[in-house]
Amino acid sequence: MISLEGPQTDILVPKTRHEPGRVGSSLSLSGSQRSEYADYFDFGEHHPDDIVEHLDVIDPQIATVATLTNAANAIAIPPLEWYSRKPVVVLPRGRRRRKSTKDEASAAEKGETGENDNNEEDNLDLHVEDVLRKRDRARRIMRGVWSFVKTPLGAITAIYGLLVVFWGTALVFFLARFINVHNDNTQNFWVEVCQQIETGLFSLPSIGLMPFRIVDTYRVFKIWWYKRKTEKLRCAAGLPELYDPNDLSDPLYDANYVPVLTEEEQIDLHYQQHMFMQSQTWYRPHGTQTHRAFPVDTAVWITVMNDLNSIFQCLLSGCMWGLNRFTRPAWTTAITLPGAFVAGIVAGVLIWWGGRKTKRVKEVTDRLMLILAMEPNAPSATDPGGPSAIVLSEKAHAPGRPAVGDTKTAGDGSRVLAARVASRPDSEPQRKDYADTTVGSAKGTPTIETPGMMAGESLPTPSVAIADEMFVPSAEQLDGKR
Repeated sequence: MISLEGPQTDILVPKTRHEPGRVGSSLSLSGSQRSEYADYFDFGEHHPDDIVEHLDVIDPQIATVATLTNAANAIAIPPLEWYSRKPVVVLPRGRRRRKSTKDEASAAEKGETGENDNNEEDNLDLHVEDVLRKRDRARRIMRGVWSFVKTPLGAITAIYGLLVVFWGTALVFFLARFINVHNDNTQNFWVEVCQQIETGLFSLPSIGLMPFRIVDTYRVFKIWWYKRKTEKLRCAAGLPELYDPNDLSDPLYDANYVPVLTEEEQIDLHYQQHMFMQSQTWYRPHGTQTHRAFPVDTAVWITVMNDLNSIFQCLLSGCMWGLNRFTRPAWTTAITLPGAFVAGIVAGVLIWWGGRKTKRVKEVTDRLMLILAMEPNAPSATDPGGPSAIVLSEKAHAPGRPAVGDTKTAGDGSRVLAARVASRPDSEPQRKDYADTTVGSAKGTPTIETPGMMAGESLPTPSVAIADEMFVPSAEQLDGKR
C-alpha cells in the first residue's frame, strides 16, 4: 500500500510493481523536493501529495469522508494531540476496462498481451479514470459514509448519532402520544426519561467542548477583524481589492505580498490562522490549485452556531437538573432542547456548504483529464527532461510548502521567510488568483492554461521593490515562546 497524506484525510492506494502512474508522477513531489522540504516537515511514512486534494474535489467518496470528518471534528471531537482525527481511506483495486476487438487485434499485432497490459496499469490512474468516466454519485457517497464509519472515530460518531436519533424519536413519539401507555403519570415519566437521556448525550460534546469553542471564537474573530482592517487600509492606500477577499496576503505564501498591516499584526494573523486551522479542519486560510480559501464570514457563523449550541445546552442542563419535573415549566425544555439541536445542525450544514463552495471542480477535472491523456509509459515528474513529463510550475507553492530558496536563518537558528515587499508607485500589484498558474512542462509536452491567459503565457513577474525584510516565524515557534 502507498500512503498519501492529505490535510483532512489519508488515503491508501494498492501498490503495483511498476513506477507511479500518470496521476501519481504528475502530482506528487519528487524525491529531491521531499529532501528539501524535510527541513520543515517530518513526512514519516507518508507522502504529502496533492493527489488527496485532487481526489477531494472530483471523488464523492473522498469528499464525503472529508465532510463527515470536518463536521465531527467541529461538533463532537475535541482537538487533542494524543490521537489523530484524520481517517484513513483505502481505495479499491482498479479494474481496467475491457478493450474492444479492434484494440485487441492492434495490440496482438504489436506483440502485446492483455495480461501484461493489466499489470502495467496503475491503480490510482484506474480510480481517477473511473471517477471521471462514471460519476455514480449516490453509490460513491454511500461508500464514503461506510469508509468513515469503519474508522474508530467514525464508529464512535455513528453510535453517538444513532443514540441521539433514537431517543429523540422516542421523545417525539411519547409527546405526540404515538406511543400511548394510557396513563398520564407513566406517560410523563417516559417523556422525562427521554429528555434526561437526550440532555446527557448533548452535554458530552456541547459542554465538554466549550473551552475549545471559546478559543476558536477568539481566533476567528481576530481573523475577521484583520480581514476588515486589511480592506480598509488597502482602500485608504489606493490599492486594488484582493482577488479573493478571504485569502488574506501572507508573505509566507504570496510572492506578490504588499504590506498593509504592521509586522506584529501580520505575525499574529499568520499564527491565528494556523492555530484555527489545526482546531477546525474544515478551514483553509489560503487558496491552492484545488481549493479556494474558506469564506471568513461563513467561518464566523459556524463558530457562532457552535457557541449557541453550547449556550442552549447549558440552559437545558440547568433546567433539567436543577428543577423538579413536576414544577418545571414546559417552555424551558421546549425552547432550549430544539435550540441546541438546531444550532448544531446549522453548523454542520454550513461546514458542508462552505467546503463545497471552495472546490475548483472545473480546473481540477481539466487538469486530471489532460494528465490521463498522456502516454502510460511517460516519464514521471521527477524526470522533467522526458518528452511527456508534466511538472507543476515552481511559482505555485501549496500552503505549508515554502520556497526553500527564499528562506534565511534567524537569530535563534530557525529558518524563516524573508518576503516583505512593497509595490512601486508606478505599478499595480499582481491580482491574479493563486490558482491561476500554468502547469508547465519540458519542451514538447502539454501545458495546462488557465482561463483568461494566452497560449504559452505564464504568470508575469510583478514589478516590486524590496522595502525591508520581515521574518515570519512558524506557529509552533510562536506557540513555544508564549
